[in-house]
Amino acid sequence: MALPPPAAPPSVWLGLPAAVVVVLATSAIKLAIGAHSGLVFDEGYYAFWSQRLAVGYLDHPPAVAWLIALGQALFGANELGVRAMAVACEMGVAAAAYRIGVLLFDRRAAALAVIWFSVTPLAGIGFLMTPDPPSVLCWTATLWAVAEFMHSRNANWWLAAGVLAGLGLWSKYTLAFLALGLLLLILTSRERRQWLLLWQVWAGALLALVVFAPVIWWNAGRDWASFRFQGQRTVVQGIDGNWLGNLGDLLLSQSLLVGPVLVGLSLVGIALLLTRPGAATRQGLALPVWTSLPAVGYFLFHTLHGQVDGNWPAPLWPALTLPAAAIVTGLLDRRRGRPFALLLSGLQIVLGLAATGLIYTQLLYQPFALGAYDRTGDTRGWAGVERTVGELARANGAKWVATIHDYGVTGLLATYGRFAHDPLPVRQIDEPQRWEFLPLDPAALGWPALLVRQEPTPDAPQPPSALFGDFKLVGTFRRDGGKAPLEAYSAFLVSAPTPAFLAGLKP
Repeated sequence: MALPPPAAPPSVWLGLPAAVVVVLATSAIKLAIGAHSGLVFDEGYYAFWSQRLAVGYLDHPPAVAWLIALGQALFGANELGVRAMAVACEMGVAAAAYRIGVLLFDRRAAALAVIWFSVTPLAGIGFLMTPDPPSVLCWTATLWAVAEFMHSRNANWWLAAGVLAGLGLWSKYTLAFLALGLLLLILTSRERRQWLLLWQVWAGALLALVVFAPVIWWNAGRDWASFRFQGQRTVVQGIDGNWLGNLGDLLLSQSLLVGPVLVGLSLVGIALLLTRPGAATRQGLALPVWTSLPAVGYFLFHTLHGQVDGNWPAPLWPALTLPAAAIVTGLLDRRRGRPFALLLSGLQIVLGLAATGLIYTQLLYQPFALGAYDRTGDTRGWAGVERTVGELARANGAKWVATIHDYGVTGLLATYGRFAHDPLPVRQIDEPQRWEFLPLDPAALGWPALLVRQEPTPDAPQPPSALFGDFKLVGTFRRDGGKAPLEAYSAFLVSAPTPAFLAGLKP
């Protein structure tokens, strides 16, 4: 099967205006949903980062914190401020993907790819402000710069690609796989190997390192903390006996996030290139496929010893959607293939809209009792939790709020406290390596503190006797989950820290 060069002009539903309408409409919906739903655990944590900007944090590079700070500067200290830049990143992804599609295939494939991706659940939950939105944007934008070079042969586009890749490494270390992918792209063709003679290719790689240098410098001064934290996922302790289940989970999660039609057609696109990599009719596949394969290979390898989180492959999908769309638009030009192409295209759109609509409906109205599988429950009740904690702290004279064993709750209490203009400091009393940007100084904060802790047995809170010589239970409460209460918390007024407490402050 080859990808025939399309000759037909774009139809109304496969043109740039249709893609723009879909992107603008879905972006408006995401902004509205994001403004009217609570933050999830990681968002609160990253929003806490944004209150003290740095060039490095333990868990991830710093781009997510800087984007949250920008969003809150524009839209205020609220959920919309935290999430606005995530939606802006997704709009940038759509623009870059469309341009890549035009350069590699044609306007119809470009428009169809943008429409398809925009209605996937992966894009639908893209209003969540995590490191993924800037990572996906920088990955796709780097490919756009390379596509511009491939089209125009203006080698200076490699300089832009280097800067964009460096910014991507500020977002997520996953972008290192893109460097391997670009090298694979160059080495898999005699013609492309000639690119290595261009000084701009090497200068682009150097520019990426220069842009990334502040994050490297931050890590170098802290025993490579963030690199080691993320790198531990690549350490193999042995083959997981459930590796086949891990592989199944990976395929299932991606089918749910982007749709089985898109997953299947993307695999077909990869197979088309690998079976005949030198075919002239398949050269448009080279950029999206070769640059994705190192990351795909790693994710498959990772299933041998652990599960792959559903969001990890997110940067690959805007580019891999293009070959899938090109296959369908190629079928549209064939009389016998046109009904099948229309069926595939319609299925992708209908399934994407239905799945995304179900997520939004559950998020806003909770019509389904899903129990522990309802991840929309992560967004509920945090403003109420912060309000209860603040009232207990003030009623008992606490000078700050202490948390333990939960960086997500720490970040959410601090972030919602900022939303409510509550100046009460929130600090986690363990995992000091996470809080290098905000070290705990109990002497400066003073005593007593209010220790807030999730309780596995709500009716019998465990006293924090190992950490404090003086403690008193002053309240218990549950997070409001809407139609069902969620986890329970205890609140102890504490002082007189023990040696065990002080030892826990040391990295």
